[in-house]
Amino acid sequence: MPAIAAKTRRKGTIFGVPIVVALFFFGMMMPTSVGISLGGLRLSVYRVVLLVMFIPMLVMLFSGKRGQPHLFDALALGHAGMALVALIHWGGLQQGIESGGIYIVEFAGAYFLGRLYIRSHNDFRAFAKAYVVIVVGMLAFTIPEALTSVHILHDGIAGATGGAMAPYIEQRMGLERTFGPFDHPILYGVFSASAFSLAYFVLAEKRLTHWRGMAWVIGVCIATFLSASGGPYVVLMMQMFVAGWERVFGKIAGRWRMLFALFAIVYLVIDLFSNRTPFHVFVTYLTFSTVSAYNRILLFEFGTAEVARHPFLGIGLGDWVRPVWMSDSMDNFWLLIAMRYGLPAWALLVGLMLGLIYAVGRRKGIPDTWKRARHAWAFTLFGIAVAAATVHLWNALFVLFLFLIGSGAWMYDAKIDSNAPPQTKRKRIGAAVPLPRAAPPLRRPKARMF
Repeated sequence: MPAIAAKTRRKGTIFGVPIVVALFFFGMMMPTSVGISLGGLRLSVYRVVLLVMFIPMLVMLFSGKRGQPHLFDALALGHAGMALVALIHWGGLQQGIESGGIYIVEFAGAYFLGRLYIRSHNDFRAFAKAYVVIVVGMLAFTIPEALTSVHILHDGIAGATGGAMAPYIEQRMGLERTFGPFDHPILYGVFSASAFSLAYFVLAEKRLTHWRGMAWVIGVCIATFLSASGGPYVVLMMQMFVAGWERVFGKIAGRWRMLFALFAIVYLVIDLFSNRTPFHVFVTYLTFSTVSAYNRILLFEFGTAEVARHPFLGIGLGDWVRPVWMSDSMDNFWLLIAMRYGLPAWALLVGLMLGLIYAVGRRKGIPDTWKRARHAWAFTLFGIAVAAATVHLWNALFVLFLFLIGSGAWMYDAKIDSNAPPQTKRKRIGAAVPLPRAAPPLRRPKARMF
């Protein structure tokens, strides 16, 4: 029976990954020019996948076939609903529904795709392996791209479909900033960097002597480096930092409270002893140029002022107040969400991500394989979330972020497999040590008559 069940689970998958998820990732790696226009609506490949699957996924969700609906599903739908209200408030009913409708499909659709189709550790591992293989496999094209300045994947795909070629971007560190198949090096870099924790914790199983797994990790780092973009480097560095913290202090209870306390102390020290705010210091040291850092600081100042003027429903897709010489590009995902859709929508998104991480982190008695998957998932989201304060998550990056949030929801409510290997016991420093049980009293055996 187990063998039959295993064969059944493989149906509808490609290398263990559900076909719809494979199509979604295939669509994300297509340049924006690959798609169709329906009226004034641009339908890229991944949008078509999400649009086709949206209603079936809602039916699947409320039927309970892939886990009962829970609070975090409500938060995702609540954010999407608030964004729709904000866009209707900005552009009227027709324009608001057009813009808000596709936002709902991207936001809720990408979240539910991960939430409903990644439902076990086997699903998560298959997805992680496929993701890492894609990132490392693209090196066959992006290394020559960095050395020759020929955008092989992007221009090859765009040329075949009649799309626009890659725009000119200045080199950095003597290398061409690689696009891969994406529309910008930042997109390629964040897509690559997001695979680091998946490679380290799932494929390498957190073992530095796991040579094949660590080869995947190194490949992910090389791919991220070729983007020559500050945002992807932040995603990678943040994951490396928390992975190192877990490795060094993994046996200490309360190590994450220690980390949060360390962040708070660093923030206070910078605030007390620097003539700049901690945000200014953070942006300055995590960007490539002083011009880029100064621009992000101005974006933050004028953007937060806009949020203060429109705190509840934001400004929709309208323009925001700024000097005439400033670009309208907003390189801060979190600020843009608050500015466009208001603080309630922003709070629902933050609550979805942080609340789900907290709920999954509180689950006890899970096997070691689940623990590594939990670290991979949470650390990936942490890296992207920090970098999102200096870059905007748009197009493929936006739906990837929401898919990744949903891809860890199985650890919140999935039943632990009784056949899973037992949890490795290890003594944690600072953990409560249970007292030994008292030995049962000795009893005199009853006399027996023969």
